[in-house]
Order: sequence, then C-alpha cells, then structure tokens
Amino acid sequence: MKKLSMASALFLTASMLIPFNGADAATPPNVGSACTKVGIFFDTPNKRFVCNQEGVKKVWRVWNPSSVNKPAVIKKYNAPMPIKLPVSPVGAITFSNILDHIADIPTTSYNNIQDVLKRNKPKKVSTSIFVGPTTKFDIDGGATRIQTILDRDAQLWNGFVQPNFYAMYVYNAEDEPLTEKKFAEDFRAKGYDHSSPETLAGPLRAMAGDCQQQIHPGAFKGAITKCTGANSGDYFNSKDAFLHLGQSGTSDLNMRDGVVIGHEYLHSVVGAQWMNSPNCTNPDNFAKGCSSSGMSNHGFSPCWVYEGLPNAAGSAVAEDSLEKYLNFRKGLPYGWGPTTITDYTEASLKDYLVNQSAPSCYLNGELYKLSYSIGALATEALISIAGPQAIMAIYALGAEGQNFQTAFKNVYGKSWSDAAVILSKVLAAEYATYGPPPK
Repeated sequence: MKKLSMASALFLTASMLIPFNGADAATPPNVGSACTKVGIFFDTPNKRFVCNQEGVKKVWRVWNPSSVNKPAVIKKYNAPMPIKLPVSPVGAITFSNILDHIADIPTTSYNNIQDVLKRNKPKKVSTSIFVGPTTKFDIDGGATRIQTILDRDAQLWNGFVQPNFYAMYVYNAEDEPLTEKKFAEDFRAKGYDHSSPETLAGPLRAMAGDCQQQIHPGAFKGAITKCTGANSGDYFNSKDAFLHLGQSGTSDLNMRDGVVIGHEYLHSVVGAQWMNSPNCTNPDNFAKGCSSSGMSNHGFSPCWVYEGLPNAAGSAVAEDSLEKYLNFRKGLPYGWGPTTITDYTEASLKDYLVNQSAPSCYLNGELYKLSYSIGALATEALISIAGPQAIMAIYALGAEGQNFQTAFKNVYGKSWSDAAVILSKVLAAEYATYGPPPK
C-alpha cells in the first residue's frame, strides 16, 4: 500500500467537535472580558483561555482541563458491557510472553476480532444516507458495501452502548456547500440540541475540513477542493450519531475497501459509551450538557488509543479476509511519513505512549497523527492478548467516571505504567523488522 500523505489519509480523522484554535486578539485577554466566538481558545506559554457563553454574554475564562478526568461528583453508573472484568488472555499470547510472539500478533489480532463477530448476535443500527447530486462513491460497492460494514461493526460491539441512529452524508467538493445545508436542515428538523451555536457549527466546520488541510483535529485551513476526509461524532445531548464522508475519485486502498467506514463508525461507538452516563459533561467548555464525542477523547483517552482502536479493529471489520487485512497493515508502521516525535527505539516509544494526555495531545498535529500508526500497532497488540472488547470496556469504565489509568487497570488487571513498558518493547521489536523510517 502506498504511503499515506496528510491529505490522502485525512479520512481517518474523526471529528471531535472541538473548538477551532484561534483568538479574538493578538494579546492575551483579560478574564471576564468580552469575546466574539464561543469555543475558541487563546494560548499563551503558561495559560490557555477559552471563550465561554455565560447567559447572554460571551466572556474569556481560564481553561482548566484538570477537572476533565475528575468530575466534581461521580454518580453511580454501571456501563453495559458483554464481558467480565478483569479480562483474561483469549489465546496463547499474554503480557508475559508476547515478546516471544511478535510475528503472530497481526494474525492473532485479526482472528480474535473475527471470533467475536462469529459469537455475537447480529445488530442493526438504523441509518440514513444522503449522497450529493454529482458525487460518486470511491468505496467499491457504494451504499450497499457501506451498510455491510456498518452491520459488521455493530455486531462486533453488540452488548456495548451504540448510537440509536446513524446519519451519513456523502459529498465531493462541488456538493459540499449543498451537503452542509442539508446537514443543518436535518439537524434543526430533528430538534438536536442547539443551546450553543457550536453544537452545529462544529460538525459543519469538520465537514468542510474533509476537503481542506488539517492543522490538528477540529481545525482546518485552505480552500475546499479535494474531499478525501471523513469524520464521525455524536450529536450533542443525543443518542444519535453522524458520518461525513468526502469523496474525490481517489483509488486509495483504505477508501476503496471501506476501511474508512469501519474506522469512523467505531468512533461513534466509543463516544456512545457516555450517552447514558450521568457523568457525561462537556470538556470543551462551550455549553452545559453531554458531549459524548468530546468526553471520549478530550475528556478521557490519550490519542494513541483513540485513533489506534479504529485503525486496528475498524480495518479488521472492513477487510473480510486475513490477506486483505495484512495488505492494509503494510501501510501502518510509517503510514504518516517522517516524524521528529520518535526514533522508534524502546525508550522513545515508551515516552510516546506514556507522556501524552487528553486533551493536550489532540492539539498537537505531529503527535496526534502517530496515533494512526504507532497507536494502531499498540492497540493491535492488546487485541492479540485479550480481544477487542477489552479496549471498549476501558471506555465504558470511563463513562462510569474512572480515568484512563484506573480503567486500564480494572480491565486488564495490570497497571498502565507496567503495560506501557511491555508495549514499548513489543513496538520496538516490530519496528526493528520494518526497516528504517522515511526521511
């Protein structure tokens, strides 16, 4: 598979509905002074400010992410999940012996996902699909193939909370303005929460972003030209979710095989874990209530697992044979090209896994994009040990009010710090077989 460029791989980026990173002025604002656009940030070396809606006023406040994983009141909530915790290894690979099974990880991970699919009962998610009038599918099989992948994805996660409804919008650059209008019309007709303008503006910005250059998740620049991106999220204060899918005539394997669908729907399932939770708040500070998409990333998980799980499990759902999955996987290790974040040694890979946090990693484009490669390989290793459901269980515990480290320990019976040491050794051993990184 050819190396992915930032533009051609944009479809792997999910919409987090986070504010555009900008500011109203060139100098730091005064706390309590007026601002013009709810949700925007102003960054200084030591402090971040956010524009908040307070009654009828928009004012600058100091952004405080420290409370994201520490809700003021943790209400009792038992998240639905189809497995018992802590999990046990599902096969021959364990945390203790995984270094002796490096070559077996891809096949074992893929087969573990297929085994869950076979065991689980089918599950249907109600869907709709809007296709722009001049838009042609890049995905082989079009809408039929999309529905097949969605059904497989829903079956894999049966037993966890999933969206009640999944609205899909498919468009090229010519149809993008019309599709924005259609999305907004549907949004209002269904009565989705519009208490803050950002609940609609965020998804529309992300839709246009599928046809622009990405700065970091949720922030884009440039003209609307080639639509190679996709994003999925949950409507604010709702149990429904959406998919935006840009099409441009690309022959990229990931788009053609529908890996993008397996990837993006999984993002909506991750966010859905907070849909019934009384602990669901909004880490992005633009309104009160539940932003389940925001809670699943900015509010809870480091970037490596947020994109790593969809890239590992989502692709194994879409690729209906081991041969196809292994072919897709060839592009994972260095799929985003050169990086200065890591030299792929054990020490630097451990640093990558451990020293990133929500929400800061979502604002670092260079750090974030490695989630699709290093994150996917780390997630694949975890799936080879205990299957895919264990990772979704981490998110379910997040919806109960646990932070990531606590949830990881409760799922795997091993601390995240100890697991990160093992995973960094696994990743280093794998990268040693891939040859030198691109320059």
